[in-house]
Formats: sequence, C-alpha cells, structure tokens
Amino acid sequence: MKPRLPAPDSRLRQSLLRLLAATARDEERLLQALDRRAAAGGPVYSSLLFVLAHLSFAEADAERHFRKVLVHRDTLRRELGRDPGIRVAVLDYFQNVDRELRNPLVIEHSLFESTERSAVTDGLTGIFNHAYFKEALRREVQRARRHSLRLSLVLFDIDDFKRLNDSKGHQAGDRVLVKTAALVKESARDIDVVARYGGEEFALVLPETPRTGGFVVAERVRARVESHFRRVRGPLVTVSGGVAAWPEDAQTAEELVRKADQGLYRAKALGKNRVVLARGERRRHPRQPAGRRVTLAARGSERAAHARNVSSGGLLLSLREPVPVGSSVSIVLRSAGQATVGLRGEVVHVDHVGTGRSSRYEAGVRFLSRSGQDAARLVLRRGPA
Repeated sequence: MKPRLPAPDSRLRQSLLRLLAATARDEERLLQALDRRAAAGGPVYSSLLFVLAHLSFAEADAERHFRKVLVHRDTLRRELGRDPGIRVAVLDYFQNVDRELRNPLVIEHSLFESTERSAVTDGLTGIFNHAYFKEALRREVQRARRHSLRLSLVLFDIDDFKRLNDSKGHQAGDRVLVKTAALVKESARDIDVVARYGGEEFALVLPETPRTGGFVVAERVRARVESHFRRVRGPLVTVSGGVAAWPEDAQTAEELVRKADQGLYRAKALGKNRVVLARGERRRHPRQPAGRRVTLAARGSERAAHARNVSSGGLLLSLREPVPVGSSVSIVLRSAGQATVGLRGEVVHVDHVGTGRSSRYEAGVRFLSRSGQDAARLVLRRGPA
C-alpha cells in the first residue's frame, strides 16, 4: 500500500510550479532551493515526485529515488549530448531504470498551475478561498509567535447584502461581490492575504501589522468601498469591519477570528458602515476611575478632554470631536498638589456614544513611554481632582 502523500504548503506548491516552468538552466537553481527547503524539513521530494510522475513515496524513499534520478540525468546528458531536463529524467528513470512507472504521465505546466490555483481561490471573486485563509492565518500566527511579530486580522461584511440580492437579483449581488473583493485587494500589500471568508464576508490577514495599523487599513477599505459605490449608478454599498490583533486580543488563529468577528458584530450593532476594534475582554492593566480634565494636543491643535478612567497602560478620554485612530497625541495631566505632567500616546480606538446634546466621542489612548505609566500611578494614588 502506497504511503499517503503529505499535502505541500502553498510556498512549496509555488516552488514546484516554477520548477515545471523552468528551462534546464534555471532548474539547477530551483533544485538547490528545494534542497535547502528539504534540509529544513517538509515533504519536498515526495511532493516533487508526485507532481512530476504521480508516484507516492515516503519522504526518505522519495529522496533516495531523486538522488538516483539526478545521476540518471547526468548519464542521459552524456549520451544525448544535451541536457534533457529534470522532467524527462524522472519519467525515463521510473519507466526504464526502476520500472516503477507503468503508465507514464506527462503533466502540462499550465494545467497543473490552473488546478493548483483553483484549489486555493474563490471561483467568483478570484481571491483566496476560506480553506487557504485558514492555512495562511495559522501559518502567520506561528510566524508571529516565533519571531515576536505583530499580526492583525480584519473581517469585512457587506451591509444589507441580502436586501440587495432580493431587490436587484443575484447577478447584481455577484457583481457587488466581485468589485468589493477587488477594492479590498487594491488596499492590500503583496504580503497580505485577501480571502473570501464566506458569502458576503471577506478576510484580510495583515502580517507584521499592529492593531492600530490594522484599523487604518480596514478604515481605508471601508472608505474606498463607500466612495466607489457612491460614484456609480445603483444602490449604495457599504461594508462593516472588525479588527483583532495578535498578541493583544488573541493567542491562537481560532481566537483571532472570534475576536475579529466580535468587532464586526459591534460594528453592525452600532449602525454599520464602520470599523470596530476587538477589545474589552482581555484588559492587560487594571482600570480605575480618573474623573479629571486633561488637555489633548493632536495634529497641531489643542482641545479639552475628560479622563474617564486610567491604567498603567493608557487612558480613556471623553471628547466633543473625534481624533483619528493611529494619531500620535500629547496629553497634559494636572494632578492636585502635583506638578503638571505631559504624556505621549497613541489613539487605539474611538467610539461615538450618545445622541443630540449628549453626543460625544470616547477615545482610548495607549501610553508610549514609561512616564505615562508613572503618571497613571500618580492619578490612581491621588484620586479624582
């Protein structure tokens, strides 16, 4: 009974695709790269022989056969006076030398590439599918943990999509899905992963991106979608988004999805067409009521604010006007009987609360220096001014 071939990961699949498309000269360089991948572990040789000859081997047996294939290739090169290439050498070895191959199968590169692409992409939108998203997120969480990197995940949902389908038809709904996917992809970097999470939901994996950076990207996507559909004829289409980050919000890929989904749910509950950061369940610092006025300086202007609560990690401020998430701010904190203290911080979330005359904004500010923690302890010790 043949051993079950381990599924190659996406990077290995891409390496195999390049090998199939390579000339004999370029094959040498690619084979050296595969040797380096094999040294780091992984089903390199078994995957390679499966792609080239549709034969399944355990990795150790596959490597043994492949070394013999390389020797056979040198023999063919001497006899033919030219390099036959690795694919011809593999097929000739297994049919005429090892006689393992009874029915030789030559794999066309374009067919293999299209098959591989269809296995990981969504047929309608052309972006990655849910299965690939799960694999990519798991891999990026492992990489973030191993190298102490930041990682953000955004989940988007098209607002009132069922109503659009019911009123305009499924073809119109499909056009909206395709265009929305394209707008999300336009906002992403090459290292980001854009996927259709399911139905009218999309996922955006942002490696090496902190949660505030994830919010900025998500807000850019939201604004781009709204702007596009305002300019074209037809119903206005908007998206809501939820952002979660590793390691602040979650420790596993599954938990990261759950937290981003909670942010998305809050965005829907708050009125849609907005992006909300996942927060609240995993506070890293104890909070206490502050109850004091502060002065906030952001983007060259000063405004009065009210500190609602404080911790050694940051402040929650109440403001009349919003401050953009990701903004660097300066805060002047006056404590009774103490000298005025200046702090530097970063706005990590903003919520609109209340209506009418009681309308206001609550902004979470993360301290950027040790002095912020010291000032927070001072406030906690002295109590409200």
